[in-house]
Amino acid sequence: MEYYEKTISSELKYKGNIINVERLIVELPDGKLASRDVVRNAGASVIVPVIDDEIILVQQFRKPPEKVFIELPAGKLEYGEDPAVCAARELKEETGYSAKELVKILELYPAPAFSDEVLHVYLATGLVKGEASPDEGEFITAKAYKISEALSMIDQGIINDSKTVAGILFAARYLNKK
Repeated sequence: MEYYEKTISSELKYKGNIINVERLIVELPDGKLASRDVVRNAGASVIVPVIDDEIILVQQFRKPPEKVFIELPAGKLEYGEDPAVCAARELKEETGYSAKELVKILELYPAPAFSDEVLHVYLATGLVKGEASPDEGEFITAKAYKISEALSMIDQGIINDSKTVAGILFAARYLNKK
C-alpha cells in the first residue's frame, strides 16, 4: 500500500503572526476523500549550548499552558531563512553567547498529525559570552546547569518541553559518543 494523501483542494482559514491554518480536502490511498486541518509554520531553530559539562538553558513564561518553562534557547524561522543563521541569532539574543561551532544534530516534527512545523536542533560549542538582547516583549533568563542536573530535571518532570527534552537527551548521547 502506498501511504500518501493527495491534496485535492486547500482553503486558508486563518492567517496569523506565527501560524496559518488551512483546511485541506485529500484523497486517501483507498480513493475516498477526507478533510485535514493543517497548521502551517515556518519552523524554528533550537540550540543546545554546551560549555564543558554545562548546558545553558532559558526560563520563560508560556501563555498557552500558563506556566514557566525551562527550555533550550530557540526562535522561529522566517520563511526561507537558513536555520543555522537563525540558531546563531537566537543563541545571542536569548543567552548573550556566540558559538564558534554550530552542528546540526537533530530535526524534529513536534506535531506532525496537524502541523508542518520542523525544529532544527543545533549543538553550540566554543561559546563566547556577550550581552543578551531579547526581542521586545520577551522576558527571559539564561542560566547554566550541569548536564547531569538537566538530565535529572527531565527525569523529575521539571523540564518537560518536548524540544528541550529531545535536544538535551540527543545532545548528551551525541557528546558521549565523541
